[in-house]
Amino acid sequence: MIRVADIFLLAMERGVILGIPAILSVVTFLIGIVVSGKALLSKSELEQVFLTHEQKIKMYYYKLFGLSGLIAFLVGDLYVLWSLTINKKTAETANWSFAFALVFVIFICGLISLGTIEKIVQNFFIKHHFKYKVNLIDYGEVYILRMMNAEICICSKDPNANFIRNNVESVLVKLDDLIQTPLIKEKIDKPHKSFWQKVFE
Repeated sequence: MIRVADIFLLAMERGVILGIPAILSVVTFLIGIVVSGKALLSKSELEQVFLTHEQKIKMYYYKLFGLSGLIAFLVGDLYVLWSLTINKKTAETANWSFAFALVFVIFICGLISLGTIEKIVQNFFIKHHFKYKVNLIDYGEVYILRMMNAEICICSKDPNANFIRNNVESVLVKLDDLIQTPLIKEKIDKPHKSFWQKVFE
């Protein structure tokens, strides 16, 4: 007669065996994300100019997740340190459940708020931005605004075209045409905007 304990052990063994491929898949997926994020974040300022819109979105969320995780980890460490030193608790009596919950809550709050904080800082405290200027034979001097895709750059004679809602003349330039063209980095003052434009931009 098969005992209940034997059935339980058999189920556990099968669960572990069946779970190994899933665990390996998750680990492989996470490693791929980390490597991809590291590759984007390690690019120089000039290289970031030629990132596509999708790549910039990925880089933004890699930064957001990384910063949120770092803040949450530091807050959790400070709480544990406070419990062990100030409250004189030991590792066995420390409230680890609360520590993990605190880290999770701080991480989620960071994901929600850090993007808004960055936007407020950019709109209210950063008064200038940088653009790369090129001199093209057919168009003259234009500024690189962003990449439309991996092969086409969107350029404009107005370096503040990204901040203007009105119609702005833009030109599409193949990336191959810029390879032999000197790039000049310029510091550009942002156009004046009202308080409410900065808030709701």
